[in-house]
Amino acid sequence: MLPSDSCSSQRAQTKRSTVCSTRGSNRHMPRSRCIYLRNKQIMTFFTKISALAALLLALTLPAPADEFDNAKKAASAGDYLVALGHIRNAVSEDPQDVDRLRLASAIYLEMEIKDTALMYARRVFDDDDEDAESALLLSRALVESQKAAEACVMLKKFRRNADNVALALAHVNALVAADSTSAAELVASTARQKYPKEADAYLALGNLYFSWKPLPVFDLAVQNYTDAIAINNNLVQAHFNLAICYWRMGNRETDDALANEYFNKCLSEWAIVSRQDPKNARAWYEQGKIYYLAKRYSNASDALKTYRELRPLGTGEIMASWYLGESLYKQGMCDDAKKHLEDAAARIDSLKPKVAVMLARCNFQAKKWQECVSSYSAAEAVDSLWEGMDYWKFGTALINATDTLRAIDLMFKASKIEPKQCKLMERFAFLLQSRKRYANSNDIYRGRLANCTDSTDAKIHVLMGNNFYADSLVDSAIACYEKAIGLNPKMMWGTQRLGDTYLLRGDVEKGRPLLDQVITNASTTASPDEKRYGIAAIASLNSLDIKDKNWQSIVERSTLGTTIDPKSIVSWLYLGIGHQGLGNKDKARAAYQEVLKLDPANASAKKNLQSLAN
Repeated sequence: MLPSDSCSSQRAQTKRSTVCSTRGSNRHMPRSRCIYLRNKQIMTFFTKISALAALLLALTLPAPADEFDNAKKAASAGDYLVALGHIRNAVSEDPQDVDRLRLASAIYLEMEIKDTALMYARRVFDDDDEDAESALLLSRALVESQKAAEACVMLKKFRRNADNVALALAHVNALVAADSTSAAELVASTARQKYPKEADAYLALGNLYFSWKPLPVFDLAVQNYTDAIAINNNLVQAHFNLAICYWRMGNRETDDALANEYFNKCLSEWAIVSRQDPKNARAWYEQGKIYYLAKRYSNASDALKTYRELRPLGTGEIMASWYLGESLYKQGMCDDAKKHLEDAAARIDSLKPKVAVMLARCNFQAKKWQECVSSYSAAEAVDSLWEGMDYWKFGTALINATDTLRAIDLMFKASKIEPKQCKLMERFAFLLQSRKRYANSNDIYRGRLANCTDSTDAKIHVLMGNNFYADSLVDSAIACYEKAIGLNPKMMWGTQRLGDTYLLRGDVEKGRPLLDQVITNASTTASPDEKRYGIAAIASLNSLDIKDKNWQSIVERSTLGTTIDPKSIVSWLYLGIGHQGLGNKDKARAAYQEVLKLDPANASAKKNLQSLAN
């Protein structure tokens, strides 16, 4: 036996003796108990090994991300949306940590979640009401939460024991927000005397004069903002306020050249703000708002898009969605505008009808008829926002959505509100004509003639004549056709309709020469329409000559008809009838066969061929 084997055997024997020693002293102990104790020792050994392995693994892996540290980094970089997610987790991890609450309040203020920001700011100040930074944070949160009066009381008390220029600036801002202009002036003037080389002292005075009641003193505001910038050109808030100040000055200026000068100065200051603090969401919002109010929609949408990148939908200023949505809409960018307009409507009830109308117009432009109908229907309750064209668009959408009856009611209203839409009036009248509402159709045609004068007037008179004709008002129809020809003597449609109507009234002497004129024109014209009018005139005169059995005239006229239009079924049919009347059976048969080539089911041609066979 090897030595190692001997030692191993001895250790094993000792182990068994130890494990089962109790059983040795008590022979009644069951063998299963002995096995249990042995297994327990083995498990304890492996547990210790596992714990050691876990410890070694933990030492080799990177430490988990610190949410508080990540929040600080994101906030420092101006990525407040990212910071918001981290700080929520950080506060959840340690809700009593004042530093976390302080940062949380600042982040929530930037994201304009004011109630939560104020709650945290109060807790921070309650923890140490002698800390200046805590007082400044609470003051800002109170002012932005419309509790400026409370901020004034707190700052006045705090500044008795500790003071600096930042506290003075905060105090002025709170007093201005609380409409305590006189007190604000005293604090601001004192701060300038006390801190003559501090930019914030002049910023405070600028804010005071900018918000002066009853009217702002913009010249003094500009002077103090400029002084602040002279001390510290990197003071973003001074450039920010100066930009708004120039905008307001330009707005009240009656001299266009001076107003434009102020506007350019405003833009110059915004450029500085954007360069110094490119992630300043408030600056992008104010800049976009100014462009929007100036109707410079392309610039407005660029600035507000940047704002929305920093403050996505559902966060930040509610009106940003409206300004951006309408700016995009004004540029015809309906697809891009839609989500912003819908967000504005969802958050501001008073905007819902206006947004519905705008989306309806967008859907009309995109020919999304059902969506257009839905949007206009949602806005019907506030039709004071509608333009005349909205009624026409709504009606057109209804027609395309197969709700013609409702469309007609809308278009009657449109024709009264916006009758100068010549083409739309004409189409509406034609729609009524197709629905056999001839009198209503003529009312719309009259409205169109009263508000529009162009080359289609003669055509309108013919259409009116057709309505009278359909209602068997022959004399009125003739008057309309004569009016049409008076406006355009070369109008073959009007001439053909007038000739036909004279025949209907029995006035052949007036009707025949008019129809002959149309036929003569058709034999030389290249116009498909005028050829068609010629064929119609041939049919009318042939019908008249059949009564008099004037077969030769029918043959001559119909032969001309087949020359004008070789595919004219009516001309070939009348040609066959003419030849049959003259007894020219072969020629008649040939003409009827031409008819059947063009129209194999033509009953008249078949019947006449049968009669020839008999």
